[in-house]
Amino acid sequence: MSRPGWYWWVALLASCLTTGITAVVISLRAQAESERKLCGAVIAQDEAWSETTPTTVTGRRVAEAMRELRRELGCSPG
Repeated sequence: MSRPGWYWWVALLASCLTTGITAVVISLRAQAESERKLCGAVIAQDEAWSETTPTTVTGRRVAEAMRELRRELGCSPG
């Protein structure tokens, strides 16, 4: 018994939608994990710069850049 032509189109569409949704979910989870790891590194650097007051102009610029990056990324407040 053969299936009607529309059946194959519906099956193809369902397969494409399932694949697309799965790809988006995997991508969003990977992005969240990446941001979590990046926040960990930024927080560690920011706290290291905050422990001792930078004494040079470059050190102060780096410390301020770390604080700003931490705010922009939405990492936990410091």
